[in-house]
Amino acid sequence: MKSAGNFWGRLSLRERRLAILTGAVIGGFLLFSVVRTATSSLREMDNEIGRLQDDIINCANQMARREAVEEQYAKVAAQHSSAWSEPEIHDRLRQEIYRLAKRVPPALDARGVAVDSPEVADNLVEIPSLGKGEMAEGGAGYRQYRIPLRIPAVGIAPIINFLERLQQSPQSLRVDKLELYRMPESDQVAASVVITRTIADGTAGTSEASAGGRIAGADGEQNPSAGTDGERSAGTGRIPLSASDWSMEGCRAELVEVAGAKPYLEIRADTANATAELGRRMPGAAAYEAILEISSNGKAELGMAMAGDKKVFPDSVSLKGDGAKYRYQVQFGVPGDGAKGKVACPRLLLAEKGTVVQIHNILLRKMVE
Repeated sequence: MKSAGNFWGRLSLRERRLAILTGAVIGGFLLFSVVRTATSSLREMDNEIGRLQDDIINCANQMARREAVEEQYAKVAAQHSSAWSEPEIHDRLRQEIYRLAKRVPPALDARGVAVDSPEVADNLVEIPSLGKGEMAEGGAGYRQYRIPLRIPAVGIAPIINFLERLQQSPQSLRVDKLELYRMPESDQVAASVVITRTIADGTAGTSEASAGGRIAGADGEQNPSAGTDGERSAGTGRIPLSASDWSMEGCRAELVEVAGAKPYLEIRADTANATAELGRRMPGAAAYEAILEISSNGKAELGMAMAGDKKVFPDSVSLKGDGAKYRYQVQFGVPGDGAKGKVACPRLLLAEKGTVVQIHNILLRKMVE
């Protein structure tokens, strides 16, 4: 302090004033920085409070609409089932298209089937016939069924109204292609339309006794359409994952439950060249497609075959062993006597001891001839 005082005493009056001014500027700048930082922090907190208040209001509004949304979802989900075969999907889609083509469409009951009403010849648009439908490529947990149709010459307003009805149908319909044709000097147009229906696999429709209640199969409950030992009579659809349904040789299977996610089947090889297969009864003399979501951490092969027969129908597919989940599509045909025994779909060959294969989803469907 004495040294600082001596230094200050040696300064001239002008130097002292300059030092005081410099100190005042530095102090003012520091004070301004502190105030500016505090103001910015308060502004950010105000913005965060406003955002959280908006989130609370939004969540409250969503909770208020929850029952209405669940009711609408139940109506849509009743139109889906993983147990439906292609003829059943085609028939329901045909009924829905003809229902929407009426000038006054009949109402739907709890199962999504049109309520019987007196036949009225007055149609919004005429649909003489439907084209041949086909099962288009879907994805994880859903299938797509596509069908073309032609509408004879009619006014443009009925066609627009009919397309709006298709988009609003509870059967999850969409218009994939639309072509309009108009003859010269005519105000009427003909239309060619391709309609695609999305069918959610693993979601069973509500029955008459439980309409409006919880949808069986949508939250992991056993699908009532499944047969004994996990087999459906038609052999197709989304296959429930169950370790007891698999035949093992040199390996073991376990259904792994994951919090907040769907369970998966884990197959672990205890010896080299271990095999695991899922036997199902499937009609013979038909072509099928299997879509599987599988992850593997070792060398493994995927194929389809008759149960107990070492020869696979198509060439086997090598699984990628990097541990990531991949989607595999395998097309195969069942011989004419396939109904006499079970079909191994799929069959897994784990080449090395310690190989782990995780199966997340299996979907079998009959291919359109």
